[in-house]
Amino acid sequence: MPQGKTESVDDTTFAPFIFIDSNCKELVLFDSNFEEKIHIFKERAEEGWTGNGRDWNSVAQAVIAEQFPQLANEFTFDSDASLLSISGRKTSLTVLGHALKIVFDDDHILRDILFRAKLPA
Repeated sequence: MPQGKTESVDDTTFAPFIFIDSNCKELVLFDSNFEEKIHIFKERAEEGWTGNGRDWNSVAQAVIAEQFPQLANEFTFDSDASLLSISGRKTSLTVLGHALKIVFDDDHILRDILFRAKLPA
């Protein structure tokens, strides 16, 4: 990709994650999408995982730490039980959005990430 150019992103690029491109750039995952992967989190329920927005926040932070540590300071997290919400620059959110889509789409990768992710307090 040429320097200075940004990738075109629409509502389906990172589905089920949604990229909001307004004054505040955000990558979000709503609770209506959690159910699709709840079975993975239930496998680790005895440890405290539930599959909510805070758990997905932990997954995102693990992905950043492992794959994009140079971007760690570029994100702001504002997640709660019903929503994963990550703000940042469009280019950084685009990189993270692609990575999180891969994690969401592959149960084996999600399971692997959960072994290293930190359970939210």
